[in-house]
Amino acid sequence: MNEDAPDRLREDLAFCGLIAADVSHELRNVLSVIGEYAGLLDDLIGLAEQGKPADYAKLRKLSANIARQVKRGTETMERFSRFAHAADGQTSGFDLAALVENLAALLQGRVSLAGCRLEAELPAQSLPVRGDPFALQHLVFLSIQWVLDSLEKGESVRVKLLPQGPAAVICVSGPAAGGGADRVRQQVAAAAGGCQGTIETAWANGILSLTITLPIH
Repeated sequence: MNEDAPDRLREDLAFCGLIAADVSHELRNVLSVIGEYAGLLDDLIGLAEQGKPADYAKLRKLSANIARQVKRGTETMERFSRFAHAADGQTSGFDLAALVENLAALLQGRVSLAGCRLEAELPAQSLPVRGDPFALQHLVFLSIQWVLDSLEKGESVRVKLLPQGPAAVICVSGPAAGGGADRVRQQVAAAAGGCQGTIETAWANGILSLTITLPIH
């Protein structure tokens, strides 16, 4: 048995827990907003019951706002479902562009809570690769979190994905005060072990860059 397996399992479970917590936070926000709109709707109904003319413009606006929040919650759950299903096939073909876009969207709230921005530059075309999609998500997450932990409020972590010959390259970068703690390096190295590619880290002129290279199939 691989001696690193228990540690890897704990890291994977912690990753899933963090994403689930982020999604839960987002859905609580959605429900809270819908609850506020329901209160406003109840107030308007109360006024109508008192004989005052119904304000149809406000009712239409409330209806549109509720529908917008429902869409927001639905999109969040769909993204979380795609994230979770990445664990279904440990070695499979998948669209790398769609995978990174989905993960970046799930992490927007986490980055915003830190007072920072997540800027994703993704290609319009799909990038088919083979490998472990869950391990790759974990690796990209750790790379983003590594940079995020070094940012000041208002700064950005950048995620860029582009085809490069027979490979696809994911570059995660941002300002950093140092090259990162050994523990973080170990986590990234462990996650990279499940991907059919390479990862390089560089720290120069105050910018930390993590470059993941995967063969395109």
